[in-house]
Amino acid sequence: MEAARAMLEEKSFPKFYWAEAVRTAVYIQNRIGDKVSAHELYFGTKPNLRHLRVFGSIAYVHVPKEKRRKLDAKAEKCILVGYSDEQKGYKCYNPRTKQACVSRDVVFDESASWYLPRLRDPTPIRVDQSI
Repeated sequence: MEAARAMLEEKSFPKFYWAEAVRTAVYIQNRIGDKVSAHELYFGTKPNLRHLRVFGSIAYVHVPKEKRRKLDAKAEKCILVGYSDEQKGYKCYNPRTKQACVSRDVVFDESASWYLPRLRDPTPIRVDQSI
């Protein structure tokens, strides 16, 4: 739960994404572990971690040619909310259409977030006027 809470806080996500954050935290924990990961115990090899991306980052999901018209955008702006259990791919959510999809053809902007950052310290800054 601590990892999920940290992932939600880092990208200023609303709490209703908690299930996806927990699922992603478990996915990552099973691959990295403390000393020996669950993946390593089960398969006998170290897992490949190159596919891991920052939870909650902006994901530009490619729209296949047959699903778009001549002047439509070639990518949809979505949010990375995890990894697929059934197939190799990233689980992305589009808040505008309120639909999720799984795709391997994704470009990430890991430094950006869909939601505006919350202020960490709401206390006002005092200016010393004695100078």
